[in-house]
Amino acid sequence: MEAFRKLANEFGCWILEDSCHSPGGYFLDSQSKKQLSGNGKFADASIFSFHPVKHIAAGEGGMITTDNEKLYLKILNLRTHGIEQDPSKLIYDNSLWYYEMQELGFNYRLSDIHASLARSQLKRAKVGLDKRKEIATKYYEYFKGKSYIKGQSTLIEGHAYHLYVIEVEERKELHSYLRKLNIWCQIHYIPIHLMPFYRDLCNEEGNFPSAENYYKSCISLPIFPTLKTEEQDFVIKSINNFFLHNVIVSPAR
Repeated sequence: MEAFRKLANEFGCWILEDSCHSPGGYFLDSQSKKQLSGNGKFADASIFSFHPVKHIAAGEGGMITTDNEKLYLKILNLRTHGIEQDPSKLIYDNSLWYYEMQELGFNYRLSDIHASLARSQLKRAKVGLDKRKEIATKYYEYFKGKSYIKGQSTLIEGHAYHLYVIEVEERKELHSYLRKLNIWCQIHYIPIHLMPFYRDLCNEEGNFPSAENYYKSCISLPIFPTLKTEEQDFVIKSINNFFLHNVIVSPAR
């Protein structure tokens, strides 16, 4: 982010920071200062998601953070149909009941119910983040050096561990095998250029070989704050059995 900010300043660009996977995450800048995800130091605006699988789950919706006051005021208007939120800036009427649409906006307001749920989630956000780090550490230490692991997520200071990914041969077969055991792994992510919409824009396989090669072997393992120790042990044991014995084991009770 620090390098991107320098580049943006040089060429007069702006930066939107996708922080949806990293609430509570941080990195150390060139001055060894901790820079939290979404703190507005390097990005003009940062976007967080409150989707059910994210760190802070409100059912749906999200949040934008920014240190730019002009941008902040613009967003306030845009999220409510383009209606001016500052009474002193109304053009045609200053009646208490009057509202004025000054630009084309959207209905992007988080409902009060969703907001209340998100606020309650904030109270246990650190506990959830610590648990994710604990789960990631256990995965990493077990799979480190295993012959069937082509790559895996690493232990990095400040990582928020929304996902934990391993890369393996026979990814499709492993995915099917784990599903039979009710272990619901996911594949993150399908290369965007291979989606029909982008293929119609003259994209084809081979255009982005690094992304395509990664996609062929990646699989995201279960990682969420309520994952129990015995459940994670079962995931690890099942993966190990697939590659070493190809034996289906029974879930722990």
